[in-house]
Amino acid sequence: MDDVVKALRAGRREDLIAGYRSPELWERVRAAPLGGPALRAIAARAEKWASASIEPLPLSLYRRYAEDGSRAPFQDVYFRARRNRLTDLALTALCRPDMDLAPLEDLVWAVCDEYSWALPAHIDGLLDPHPSHPHDEQVDLFAAETAFTLAELRHLFAERLSPLVAERIRQEVSRRVLRPMLNRPAPWWESARTNWSAVCACSVGMAALHLLDETGGPDDDLGGTAVLAQITSRMIAAMRCFLSGYGDDGACPEGLAYWSYGFGFFTIYADALHRRTAGRIDLFDDPTGKVEEIARFPERVFLSGTATAAFSDSPPHSTVDPGLAARLRRRFPALAPPSPDRLEKEPVNSMGSWATALRSLVWTADPEPPRPAREAESPAGTGCYFRDVQWMIARTTTADGHHVALAAKGGHNDELHNHNDVGSFVLAVDGEPLLAELGQGFYSGQYFGPGRYDILCTGSRGHSVPLIDGTPQHASREAAAEVLTAERTREHSRFRLDISRAYPVPALSSLVREFTFAEGHLVLRDRITAEEPVEITERFVSFAPIALDAPGRALVRGDGAALLLSYDASAWEARVLHHPHVRHDGTTTTVHSLDLRCTSPDTGFELRARPAPVRGGAGDRTAHRGTGRRRSRTGNRSRTGG
Repeated sequence: MDDVVKALRAGRREDLIAGYRSPELWERVRAAPLGGPALRAIAARAEKWASASIEPLPLSLYRRYAEDGSRAPFQDVYFRARRNRLTDLALTALCRPDMDLAPLEDLVWAVCDEYSWALPAHIDGLLDPHPSHPHDEQVDLFAAETAFTLAELRHLFAERLSPLVAERIRQEVSRRVLRPMLNRPAPWWESARTNWSAVCACSVGMAALHLLDETGGPDDDLGGTAVLAQITSRMIAAMRCFLSGYGDDGACPEGLAYWSYGFGFFTIYADALHRRTAGRIDLFDDPTGKVEEIARFPERVFLSGTATAAFSDSPPHSTVDPGLAARLRRRFPALAPPSPDRLEKEPVNSMGSWATALRSLVWTADPEPPRPAREAESPAGTGCYFRDVQWMIARTTTADGHHVALAAKGGHNDELHNHNDVGSFVLAVDGEPLLAELGQGFYSGQYFGPGRYDILCTGSRGHSVPLIDGTPQHASREAAAEVLTAERTREHSRFRLDISRAYPVPALSSLVREFTFAEGHLVLRDRITAEEPVEITERFVSFAPIALDAPGRALVRGDGAALLLSYDASAWEARVLHHPHVRHDGTTTTVHSLDLRCTSPDTGFELRARPAPVRGGAGDRTAHRGTGRRRSRTGNRSRTGG
């Protein structure tokens, strides 16, 4: 810890916000292609917020989760009506030095009045009148984020805030977050390997950096540099735990949305510590190259358009925070800049995260660093294989101009934000995942409880994997794929794996699934061996409508692309089923599946998929587009993941 003390003494607390109040900075933000429209929209919302009453958070909303597992009633007020409002008002005030802060101060006061900053779904002993750990001193993702937000606002608006409001912030952040961190056993997330460790550690660490005076002066009744160094050392250790959750391949098993959440907060803390210690603490300094591999994850998992390798609870479509992308490219100039259509245009996400919204705007105002020359891409397409998570990614452009991409996975069924999806895949054409992963569903008590795999999107019935004797895959670390082949050449990609251990079917001897992808065409072969006859249903899932086009043919038709599937109609009986699916935002749509069924003790199956001309109308655009905007990024707690 002595090194941390020395590093903190080398810098200044003021360096944390250096330039953030500069009129010149905000002029550059306004002039930026994304910054100007975003600031205008934020200011328009702030004007409405300023005259609107503040919605209460009554007891009935707190206890709703304990009564029926509903998260939305409380979280709608907590996030939309309070955190989003707070961020809109604060951003507008920051770039308008003459703005009246009374509406912002009223809201800060209301947040300081909240019974607890933690979500009911994350509070231990929610209805216990005498919990072992007081409800308002439990530090979850959002209690930590709230502490970060208020502490940073206090620092940024030091000369503009009422002294009483500033003091209230200091007292509440200290009482609810910093003192519990110092006086109680370390919370579980300090040693977690999920996005919780990154988000909580960054937020607690930033609150301490903003509030604890390195001189031990009157602004710091917690003990000066020694206490700040203690908290900082622990949060750095938590960040190392977070990084250890990644393999050397840099893949985030929770997908791109959770990469943005966890690694985004890692980047915020790394940037702040580098500023605050005059460069003496650098969390990006990694001789193994692993951190740069993690930073490269987005450019590797986009398929076409905004469609991604949407495994686990990642949404089918995603975008990248432009500020995060810009800051990472400053540190790792070889990173490819995201294409404009993949950049998020709304800096204020659905959780109203102040920390990410501010930096989304100001980090894009920095000039772009020079980029080194990159090796020419293979004419057969691009892609990669993530060895640690067992994902094969392959992309190509066909001779007739279709952008086609495959993402297939092995892995196991006890992953972070786990879905029972060993052997599942996404096949996207021209930005539409026509054979799709459904991504995250509606978060509730059941979603993170015993009934999780009864939900369509999390159980294997909602994935493009077989059912054996009507039996879906089961959840277990032992329900794992054995990768037999993973090769990529200039001409093709081939991925072959045995997924039989995912099925609790005693008669099943082996189930070898093979993907061969070349020139935009996919050939999927399953070889199923059983000790006695078993019924096999090959299922293929899509948000887009599926029609049985002719014997042995099915057409998946999206908004602007289509996929032709062909199979042996003499051996496999085909039917199209329709399944209700509740999206992450609580709205309902219909998911379609092509089910091909046969019974045999020794069965071979082959499906061929290729782009097809679009004929006729389109499906419900909202069913399979726009479901993964940055507003879907969420950090709801699950002990199985982020």
